[in-house]
Amino acid sequence: MERLSDARLLLLTGVASVATAVLLILVKCVAWYLSGSVAMLGSLVDSLMDGAASIVNLLAIRYALVPADAEHRFGHGKAEALAGLGQSVLILFSALFLLNESTHRLVNPEPIEAPLLAVAVMVFATAATLLLLRLQHYTVKRTGSMAIAADSLHYFSDVAMNIGIMVAIIGAAYGVLWLDGVAGLLIALYVLRAAWKVGGEAVQLLLDREMPADVRQVIAAVVARHPQVLGFHQLRTRQAGRTCFIQLHVDMDENLTLREAHRLVDSIEQGIRQQFPDADVIIHQDPVQVSPQVALPKHQSTSE
Repeated sequence: MERLSDARLLLLTGVASVATAVLLILVKCVAWYLSGSVAMLGSLVDSLMDGAASIVNLLAIRYALVPADAEHRFGHGKAEALAGLGQSVLILFSALFLLNESTHRLVNPEPIEAPLLAVAVMVFATAATLLLLRLQHYTVKRTGSMAIAADSLHYFSDVAMNIGIMVAIIGAAYGVLWLDGVAGLLIALYVLRAAWKVGGEAVQLLLDREMPADVRQVIAAVVARHPQVLGFHQLRTRQAGRTCFIQLHVDMDENLTLREAHRLVDSIEQGIRQQFPDADVIIHQDPVQVSPQVALPKHQSTSE
């Protein structure tokens, strides 16, 4: 069986995410209509948010995979960050709506109808989400996609949230009516936190935040493996989609020929790309004067 390319795997995972979200939206609509549970409504709102986010993610992934062109010399990787910023706004409005509904249910608690059906729907939703998470985990492990990783983190949190909703529905069915409203409020707070996290990360990527310190340490280790390098400075990094951009200045002996200096830089770039296959690397060569070493006559001692 032929192995899928990274691009096709990313698109397949994106489509699977959208399909799962649509399926969950349909079954939760029915369950909420029959049960009237605000916790189920919260889960439905979250699934609507997931569906919209997954659609935006899929479109962003497709656009981010488009190669660089004459108008976008650095590629289209920032499409993922723009999609994340749009998702955060959508998540914010979903949370505010749910917060309002949950507060109303706390003030005016109502019994939940068809609790067994609601619980059965949540069990189905949890199983479907776990299957999607397995595919997403494999995709992130192979491709390192930030968009899929963020989507996976969201769906992973949904599993824990589904379990909480089942507890709330069962509790309300046994007369603890306030538990339904409390569960809805907790879900709303979770959604608000997700909006803040997604939006903050998207803004940082759009502002070209420096990559983590461990990435810089790996780059420094690659440079240090070349004895002809006398030092380096002005290391700058940023991430755009799956592509990381790395720029640095390398100090080398001014007596090296142009061919030797070019060969040295090529070797450093290859070493960096072995660690970061999708990296765009630019290295500036800085000539440095090296003090000549004076050899002492054989009969002369250094102690004289």
